[in-house]
Amino acid sequence: MESTWEFDTTVGAGSEIVTVVYEYSSDEDGTYNESIKEIWYQNRSVNVIGLLSDEAFKELECEAAMRFQHHKLNFKQTSDIQP
Repeated sequence: MESTWEFDTTVGAGSEIVTVVYEYSSDEDGTYNESIKEIWYQNRSVNVIGLLSDEAFKELECEAAMRFQHHKLNFKQTSDIQP
C-alpha cells in the first residue's frame, strides 16, 4: 500500500520554506520504498524537485528519512495506547 507524508522545511541559501511530500509503501512488516515524491514552493504553486542541485537533494533526502523515522516512532507510541 502506497502512502505519503508531508513536512515543511527550508532549503537554499535564502532558507526558503518548502513542503516535502515523502512517499512510502507499507505492509505488516513495516515501511519500504521510501523517497521524496515532490517538493513544493510557495503554497504548492511550484514543484521545485528538479531545480535542486544533487547535493541539496541528497541533504533533503537525509533530512526527510530522519524526520520520517521520528514520525513513525511517535505515531507508533500514540497508536499503541489502548483506551
